[in-house]
Amino acid sequence: MAAESTAVPIPSLIVGLRLSGKRAAVFGEGQAAANRAVFALDAGADVVVFGPGVPGSLAKWVDSGRVSVVAASNYASSDITGFGVVFVTESSQVSPQAVAQDAHAVGVPVNVAGNAALSDFSLLPTYRGSSSLQVAVTTNGVAPRVASQLLKEIVDKLPTGLEAQLKEVARLNHIAQETERKRTEALAKLDAVTGAIKPALASTPADISTAVTAAQTPASPLSSSGSISEVQLSQPSQPLLDLAALRGDSAQVEQVTDVQAASSYVAHALSDLCFVYSAPEQELGEAALAWSRRAEKNAYGEWVSALRMETRQGAGHALWGALSSGSSVAAIAAAPSLPYMLPVLSELVSRQQPVVLHVSAQSLDDSATAQTDFSDAFVSLQSGAVFLASSNAQEAHDIALIAHAVAQAAGTPVVHLANGSPSAAEPTAVKVATHSSLAAFVGAIAESSKAGQRLSPAEAVQRAFAHFRKAFGRTYSGFEYAGSANAETVFVSIGHTASIALSALPSVLNDADVGLLSVRTLRPWDFDSLLASLPESAKQVVVLRDAKDDISPDALFSDVAAGVFIGRPSSLIRVLSENVYGADLAAVTNVIRAALGLDLLVAEAAAQENAPQADAAEPAEPAKEVSLAAAEPGSVYENTVSIAKRLAFPEAFATEVVPRPGERTFTVKVSSLYRMTPESYDRNIIHIEFDTRNTDLTYEIGDALGVFGYNDADQVRKFCEAYGLNGDDYVTAVKEGQCQTRSVHSWLTHALDLFGRPSKKFYAALADFATDEKEAEKLRWLTTSEGSVEFKDRVADTVTYADLLLEFASARPSVLFLVDLIAPIKPRHYSIASSAKMHPGSVHLCVVTVEWKNSKGELRTGQCTRFLNSLSIGDSVVVSVKPSVMKLPPIDSQPVIMAGLGTGMAPFRAFIEERAVRKLQGADVGPMTLYFGSRHRAMEYLYGEELEAYHADGLLTNLRLAFSRDQKEKVYIQHKMRRDAELLATQMLKEDGCFYLCGPTWPTGDVKDAMVGAFTNIGGVKASEANKVIEELKESERYTLEVY
Repeated sequence: MAAESTAVPIPSLIVGLRLSGKRAAVFGEGQAAANRAVFALDAGADVVVFGPGVPGSLAKWVDSGRVSVVAASNYASSDITGFGVVFVTESSQVSPQAVAQDAHAVGVPVNVAGNAALSDFSLLPTYRGSSSLQVAVTTNGVAPRVASQLLKEIVDKLPTGLEAQLKEVARLNHIAQETERKRTEALAKLDAVTGAIKPALASTPADISTAVTAAQTPASPLSSSGSISEVQLSQPSQPLLDLAALRGDSAQVEQVTDVQAASSYVAHALSDLCFVYSAPEQELGEAALAWSRRAEKNAYGEWVSALRMETRQGAGHALWGALSSGSSVAAIAAAPSLPYMLPVLSELVSRQQPVVLHVSAQSLDDSATAQTDFSDAFVSLQSGAVFLASSNAQEAHDIALIAHAVAQAAGTPVVHLANGSPSAAEPTAVKVATHSSLAAFVGAIAESSKAGQRLSPAEAVQRAFAHFRKAFGRTYSGFEYAGSANAETVFVSIGHTASIALSALPSVLNDADVGLLSVRTLRPWDFDSLLASLPESAKQVVVLRDAKDDISPDALFSDVAAGVFIGRPSSLIRVLSENVYGADLAAVTNVIRAALGLDLLVAEAAAQENAPQADAAEPAEPAKEVSLAAAEPGSVYENTVSIAKRLAFPEAFATEVVPRPGERTFTVKVSSLYRMTPESYDRNIIHIEFDTRNTDLTYEIGDALGVFGYNDADQVRKFCEAYGLNGDDYVTAVKEGQCQTRSVHSWLTHALDLFGRPSKKFYAALADFATDEKEAEKLRWLTTSEGSVEFKDRVADTVTYADLLLEFASARPSVLFLVDLIAPIKPRHYSIASSAKMHPGSVHLCVVTVEWKNSKGELRTGQCTRFLNSLSIGDSVVVSVKPSVMKLPPIDSQPVIMAGLGTGMAPFRAFIEERAVRKLQGADVGPMTLYFGSRHRAMEYLYGEELEAYHADGLLTNLRLAFSRDQKEKVYIQHKMRRDAELLATQMLKEDGCFYLCGPTWPTGDVKDAMVGAFTNIGGVKASEANKVIEELKESERYTLEVY
């Protein structure tokens, strides 16, 4: 069974420690020590307890000779030798640090309660097997030794003929004659090799047995899924460099190569593990894969493993695991993989893990041609990693080397954004640094940080640029300016587009004072360097954007605009943005000329013989503008300068930048999301986890999480177009007592319930704006008793504010009135399905998608569940916490009886997890009974595997399941409760038990009748007094309902 991911998406193995015939050491006393001793005893080990005595529950084991006691004061470091496993509880009289150090010194796995940093594994007692102790081994730096042992065992057992067979298949792929016959023969041999590998994957070290599903294990060294058939067998299309020539004594050697091969060479030379994440239609990292298959060594004389990975959710986990094992890691990736890696990349930044990602900044245009695209990269800037850009093969080689040096010196992830346009594949002459030069350069930068702490990312980048100029004679800086020293218009761009714009400058310099600012360092962003590079004469700045769509955020534009305003507040500088995605030299030149007010170049087709004379090329769509001119006094439509002032000087203007003004909210990120029910099932229930680290969010058992769902951005955009609104206009208005400034699009997406159901009050208010008398009359009629039938039909059909505003076209309230009239988006509260003690830094929800059809057969979806289903890993969500009546009893030993229907299971998962933690801490927890009901076991047994495990472990004393449609006669939870009349009466009337019901309202009466029947038939309560007893239980919070 695979372990669920918790607060952080960490790849892990669930393994079994084989302890039969071995000894286990337990340090401590009390129930916690006894629990750990029992775990080891069940797995076949004898136990030595280092403490004041033996807990009474272990008496029978003492009598049998399997448990012995050593006084903690007599412990010596040498005593740890010979044990198969060590447990240290919080009550240990011996220093946990000392015991852990002694265990690590002799290679004995150790678990220290409450201290993951000292532990080699975490306990999973609910997955305990009959012949081994099930534990979780993470690969995040806490416990690499056991995981590395597993990996080594697999690698050591690979067949010796594997490499030869792979090369044979690769060679045969390029032979024209008899291709099919020979490839079939070679692949047959390869299948035989695969068959030989399978037993090796199943086999394990003497002390470790795997008990895991592939989804939770680290990637196999063969491929992302461990399938040999996924290994890239064809020869690389990228030109391979002559590595033999690059192992000489020269500093650099000129060779012909392209962007991908140049950066792959550096990645291969400066790492011992290289992951390749490709995207459809994109061949990346072919050179690195080929060198790995040929067993070419890196610059340090070590063999390099290059592995092809899949671009999918959790793509960055392999990086985390490899870094934890001490590997020097690089990745070659397509830009679309970056958003999938964002959660792990952010965590690697916080843990100061050096890794370099060489990213091809590209996407496929409508003709499936790769074009430069930075939109995915811009989304990932929030990770905190260093981002450097290159434009051609020479720069790709140079910046790749600088990236590796910065990563090592600063101890941080670095993303190298390389040219992703078609020109990236064009071979060109490149001065390539030899292996010795590469290693020496990285060592020199890293050496500069050894005297003290690691360099800051900004310091590391500056030192790398400076040292590179000395070592190789080529100059790079964060911002590189070219053009007129008195430029009034400056174009700003990155990478390949910057090089195209640079080529276009000479054609316009005679007509205008113009300059180009090429951005090399996107992060860390240096406002001072930006301003120092920008001529004082600049009056207009045009940011050239590379993005397939105009929806994704333009981080470069935002950074430049903010820098210009804050750094030069007295200058009236316009900041524009032009999208030049897929543009060639001629198109970019026309964009530049249009921004300068010059005549455009004539289209090439006009010069062809017999072709009609073409007009000058039309300029692109109007640029997005941030004009730093004065605002019109008193206008509710805000211009950028007034907004920027409030942002730049928050104290003076009492400005607060918050997602929900006036409310206590938190911004969390999605760390896991998956569907719990089959795709074929008509109920879509999802499990979603939010990362709450770096926030102040805390919650208690039973609390509810309020989710502020957003409206669909595309639907809002369509509404704006139909209604005649400019979504980019800014409007300041008062909503819910708070003065807020938002764009029109933000008001309609994030603040107003545009797709909610309007009240009669809105119909009446809208009538006052209608200029068509018939429409005004119809709106007013709908609010009367005569129109009540149609009004109810409209409510049933879920007619929304947007529907109504577009239906009655003559009624056009301004945005200011829309803000006032449309109800605000309210949070949708969901019971929290996790215990903060079991999942620190994380909060979980279990949510069913609300869907229905109106009278027209149109499918409608609940606003918040639609929003939740649209989320991806790494997305930010605004939430709040609401206290609930669903609280565990104050005494751990009190019985708990839970009845949950469907997603009403959510708070009870949290209850069970909370008590599981308390039990592991040594508390005496009382019995727990769960009545769970849904329609089908095979479709909707929510958290079924967890419940079965807790039940088998004894924590969940009674598990009563009612799947209403799995048999001829429908069975509900109240039927199961009636059969347990004695249990209900005893635990509720004699043992101070607490009862909870969560789910829809319909079974409330039947559940109460079942409880009353138990009280009267078994508990001796008079029928006339039974309802009074129920009410008394409610008042004492021992009979709690949360129904909806």
